[in-house]
Amino acid sequence: MLRTINQEQFSIDNIAVTTLARSYNILSSQVQLKNLLSSVLLINDINKFTKYELHNLFNEIIYKYYNGETTVKALLVKYFIRERVVAAFEIKSNKSRIDFLRINGSTMSYEIKSELDTLLKLKKQVNDYQKLFDYNYVVIDEKHLTNAREIIPSQYGIISVCNGKLSEILKAKKNIFICASSQLNLFTKKELEYFFEGMNCDKNKILKKYSPLKLNEIFRAMLKDRYEKKWGFLLEHRREILPIDYQFFFNNNILPSIIYT
Repeated sequence: MLRTINQEQFSIDNIAVTTLARSYNILSSQVQLKNLLSSVLLINDINKFTKYELHNLFNEIIYKYYNGETTVKALLVKYFIRERVVAAFEIKSNKSRIDFLRINGSTMSYEIKSELDTLLKLKKQVNDYQKLFDYNYVVIDEKHLTNAREIIPSQYGIISVCNGKLSEILKAKKNIFICASSQLNLFTKKELEYFFEGMNCDKNKILKKYSPLKLNEIFRAMLKDRYEKKWGFLLEHRREILPIDYQFFFNNNILPSIIYT
């Protein structure tokens, strides 16, 4: 039976929880996990917890009490994991990095602004993503909603984060500002060779030969090809993976039993 704790055993302090969330490392040893948890939990028998139970406690605390990006990413995975799509974390997008991406018949980007984030970079980020993806969303804590509406383009959608739940409050419109040359810049050399055979990775030649519509179609195919295996691993093992750890297992495709025991 999985050992857990009651809410009364938490020493709930926002600063402590934030420190715990930012210090959590899935690759930490059992001793390191115990020591870090002891700084937040009022529990006498923590030495009796297995390594998996310690990871589970971290996830329970972070997922329930931490209002940062890590938690919002976990919410997004749970929101979309039953759909027949490919998704990915942390995608380089021009000089920015999109937090979450879905690829099916279209590409959909999701930029996260949690309660703990600022909006200082948002204008640049949304402009970068608008050059690349079919539909774009900002996933944003309620406290940022008013200010965010003044920054994001009219085609952007908005998903609100409140009390651990996601709510779409504005549906994204089809993006008409996609830039084919910006999309090509996301291809690796190997991907250029594969998807544009015989073009010698010459982006100028590619832009002349293919229409923007066709390049966008190839761009989608490239992203799906790049991330399908990683996302498939996460789907296959989702019942074994704790929510806060989704991104680690997406990136590394290591069996959860190896990490948690």
